[in-house]
Amino acid sequence: MRRAASACLVLLLASAVVTVARAGGQAGRGRGTTILEQAPTDRAIPIPKEKLAQYLKDMDAKRLQTLRMIEGGKFNVNIRRITNAETALVHPNTIDLWVVLDGGGTLTTGGKLNNGKIVGGESNPLKVGDVAFIPNGVPHGVSGVNGNITWLNVRWDSDWPADAQLGAGRGRGAAPPAAGRSGRGGMQPIEYAPTDRAVYIPKEKLDAYRQDMEAKNISTVRMIEGGHFNVNIRRVKAPSSEVHPITIDTWVVLEGGGTVSTGFKTEGGKPVANTGVSAPAKVGDVFFVPANLSHGFSAVNDVAAWLNIRWDANWTK
Repeated sequence: MRRAASACLVLLLASAVVTVARAGGQAGRGRGTTILEQAPTDRAIPIPKEKLAQYLKDMDAKRLQTLRMIEGGKFNVNIRRITNAETALVHPNTIDLWVVLDGGGTLTTGGKLNNGKIVGGESNPLKVGDVAFIPNGVPHGVSGVNGNITWLNVRWDSDWPADAQLGAGRGRGAAPPAAGRSGRGGMQPIEYAPTDRAVYIPKEKLDAYRQDMEAKNISTVRMIEGGHFNVNIRRVKAPSSEVHPITIDTWVVLEGGGTVSTGFKTEGGKPVANTGVSAPAKVGDVFFVPANLSHGFSAVNDVAAWLNIRWDANWTK
C-alpha cells in the first residue's frame, strides 16, 4: 500500500499541472501550480523527510519553483525552490510562514515595491533551519541565492469575520489561561503578530528556546500570537493528545521523535487503544493535521519537539 501511494504521488508530480479547485481564497490562487493533494478534513498527512528530499529531486528534474503539496483553497502547504533572485511581491490577504530546508539567500521585507524591487526594506540572511513570518500586505523577496534556497511555505488567508470565534489563540490583551495545563498555564507570547513587518527567527534562536524549555520544563513556547493563528515550539517527553475543533496544525519536527497518532477515539479524555492511524516521526518530518481531528504523540523517544504552525479554519459561518 505504501509503495502504491508513493508511486501515485510521484506520478501526480510528474504529470499534473492543475489549477485551484476551491474558489474564494487568495492563498489558493496560482494558475499552473502543480498540486499533489487537496487538503483532507478527515485524516492527517505525514510527509517524511525522505519524501521531501524526493520532491526536491523531482522539482529540479521538472524545473519547478513551486510544489503545492496540500491545497486548501484559503490555505496551502508548499515547497518553494529557486536558484536566482526573484521579483519581490506582496500578498494583500495571505500570511506566509517560511521554514528554510536547503541552501540559503537573503530575505528582504517591508519598505515599498518599485518595479518588482523593494526600496527601504529590511534584509536578513536565510539558512537551513531559519523561520520567517511575513504578514499579509508586507512586500517580500529573495536575493543573493547561494546555489539554491528551498523553503517550506505555509500560507493562510487572514480575512476571518470580525466576530469569528478564536480557536488557535487569544486576542491581544486577553487574560492568560489558568495555571496548570500541560505546562502551558499562564503562557504569554514572546511577540504579538505584527501587521507591518516580518519576524525573522534564526535557527540559533529556535535552539535557544528549546534549551530554555528543557531547563524550565516548559512544553510550549508561543513565539508569535495572532489570535486566529500562532507559531509555537512544542516539546514533550511523554505521550500527549488533543483536538482543536476549528484549528489546523502543520508540524515540522525539530528534535527527537517518536510515534504520531491521529484520528483516534477518546474515552475520558484519553486515546482508545487500536484506534486511529500512526506514523513514525523524526527530525525533518512534516505533519498536516486538519481541524477537529484528534492527534498527538502516542510514543516519545526521550523527547519530541516540533515547530507548530496553527491557524483557524472558520473564515465563514
